[in-house]
Amino acid sequence: MRLMDQPADPPPQPAEYYRRKAAEARQTAEGATTRAVKDRLHGLACDFDRLADAADNAEQAADAPPRVIRRR
Repeated sequence: MRLMDQPADPPPQPAEYYRRKAAEARQTAEGATTRAVKDRLHGLACDFDRLADAADNAEQAADAPPRVIRRR
């Protein structure tokens, strides 16, 4: 029953969180010995970079004042 009480989607993380995860993935890729693992980790880093950009854009949109629609 506890699972039903939890929200379906976890709250979004700040952009810095995703940037840190991207850096960790890149650092781990440096020590990987197989090409497939390196490629996968670099792909994850790119995904985290996109999430960081999206978090930045969402934060900027939330901070922006609402636009006023002028009547003609």
